[in-house]
Amino acid sequence: MIKAFLVDDEEHALTILELFLQRTGEVEVVGRSSNGFDAIRQLRTLNPDVLFLDIEMPEMNGVELAEIVRNDNSDVQIVFVTAYDQYAVAAFEQAAIDYILKPLEADRLSKTIARIQKESVKYEAVIQQTSSTDDEARPSKLNIRLFGRYFAGIDGGPGMKWRTSKEKELLAYLALQDGNRAHRDLIIENLWPDESYHKAKIYLHTCVSLLRKHMKQLGLDSILKYENARYFLVSDRVEIDAQNYKKRLNSLKKQGNTVLEEIEQTLMIYEGPLLQDEDYVWAEQETELCDKSAAQWRYSLTEAYLKLQDYDKAVAMAELTIGYSPYEEEAYRLLMKGYHHLGRNDQVLSVYRRLSNKLEELRIKPSETTIKLYEEICS
Repeated sequence: MIKAFLVDDEEHALTILELFLQRTGEVEVVGRSSNGFDAIRQLRTLNPDVLFLDIEMPEMNGVELAEIVRNDNSDVQIVFVTAYDQYAVAAFEQAAIDYILKPLEADRLSKTIARIQKESVKYEAVIQQTSSTDDEARPSKLNIRLFGRYFAGIDGGPGMKWRTSKEKELLAYLALQDGNRAHRDLIIENLWPDESYHKAKIYLHTCVSLLRKHMKQLGLDSILKYENARYFLVSDRVEIDAQNYKKRLNSLKKQGNTVLEEIEQTLMIYEGPLLQDEDYVWAEQETELCDKSAAQWRYSLTEAYLKLQDYDKAVAMAELTIGYSPYEEEAYRLLMKGYHHLGRNDQVLSVYRRLSNKLEELRIKPSETTIKLYEEICS
């Protein structure tokens, strides 16, 4: 028997829904409420399998209530009830969250019950599989890599399967908050700037539901949280390369740029531009900052190698810098110095020509500093 809790601000609507559910013979209504705040109070002691939530309610609507409840009980299933909100219907359908339209129809409600039962069977199978797995073999963290090719999943294992592009973008946005909590309105402003606020809230909820579902499929639960209208990832349940990179940079700055091994280890985290294959407008500034910081540390490392007369490493680091920043003259100058110290002036000429050809694309010529260095080396 499915245990259900009903929430609707219209008393007669609650009564009709409860009557329809009882007639199916498959559902036990364990509680009902006319507002979200009272529902939260009751749900502290109840453990329903499914919530039937009216979307349009004063003070706290069904979408907001679902977020709060799911934060504490990610297993509860949600069925939204709506009288006219067609765009919400489309959103929930994409998110694999069921819905029913008012006025209620017995046949449609029967399909909803069948869907709930099917999802319950799937969930029980996941629980049994998880229980049979050794604790040591269970994943403990969600790995999120934002440098280079974007990846989220189990390190060395499966990645998350995206249902929509926006859920993928939402996870990247939350991962770049450095442990801070992102307000719902700010997320909406960045991810759905052209949508109405009400509609965007529906889409945000859809993406959150999808993310939680996909995380659970990986054996990772309760990572994405919602409190006081803010979303965040539980810090000790995620491993984020961009976050680790920034922490290491702050540590390096305090140490005064002298620990070469730590600089090398920090730069190893930077596997390419931030979210290089994605087109997220809100990430552009962060991408630029990360690119500049990585370039500066590569310059510092190359210069340190030159001073230590470790010219092979200097050449390798300068080439790497050019690979990321093909128009930066300083990288070419360092590369020319490295090859010169190795006695390979033929490569100095080659590097100078590479730079000249690159700058020609921008219709400019090498700077006087670069020309002077080249002439001094080749004289």
